[in-house]
Amino acid sequence: MTALYRTKSRTSQLPELDSSSPFQETFDPAVKAAVGYVSSYLGINLHSLYISGDIALRNVEGDKAVMKLTAVVDSELTTREFVGLNSVRNKYCKAYPQISQLHIECIPQSRVVDLANIFRWGFFLKHCAICLSGKNLADGFGHFEVSWEVAKAMNNSLVSQLSILRRKIAQSAKWIQQLDAAEEAADVLIRAAFGLVAHKEKVWEHSLKPCSERFLKHYPEKSLEIERLFYLIERKRVGKRAVVTLLDDLGDWIKSEYKKIDNRIG
Repeated sequence: MTALYRTKSRTSQLPELDSSSPFQETFDPAVKAAVGYVSSYLGINLHSLYISGDIALRNVEGDKAVMKLTAVVDSELTTREFVGLNSVRNKYCKAYPQISQLHIECIPQSRVVDLANIFRWGFFLKHCAICLSGKNLADGFGHFEVSWEVAKAMNNSLVSQLSILRRKIAQSAKWIQQLDAAEEAADVLIRAAFGLVAHKEKVWEHSLKPCSERFLKHYPEKSLEIERLFYLIERKRVGKRAVVTLLDDLGDWIKSEYKKIDNRIG
């Protein structure tokens, strides 16, 4: 299903996601409720709230989806407040079973508006997210074009993300915990793999399948690894050792490719 976008003025510039049409019927009430849950928990510290991913794109297939929220806050959350987000996630997912996982990333406003982070947060808010509440910071950014700087910035947390998810997989005591972490890790790796070729393809893909297809056009020898990542996306039960080995081997290779390309492009 094709994502809905606002009209763009120049063909070289990327479109914004459609912020006026309703979300898919299954998920529209869950989106509205999520605003209430997060706003109630963060209170006056919440500057604005954004949604990204398949729900924002209105292309969820099936009756369950991961909800991805980004909360821009005025002040950094304390450790206790971060831990408290877990109870928000648990209560919310119990109330809205169509949401398989609720991801909430909290980012200080000062970091978002810092020009040093324009290719990360400026690009993300302008072209990958929809503002659900608060002042839309995307309005302060112009339209972007796909570039190596954008791809690199959008994947600059790859190392830390994989480290956290690897630990979750290794320490998981239940299948549900392992499957959640493995699915998220596979998502991260497929998007990072696409980031290697986005500047050549001159497009920005939001969904995993086209991300993988564009990557494999340039790296066909990695088809087996991509196939195995989709096993994890499909939440198939794979042994811990095999999952960790896949994440380590492919993750290390992707990181080395980023370094090679960066050294070449600068």
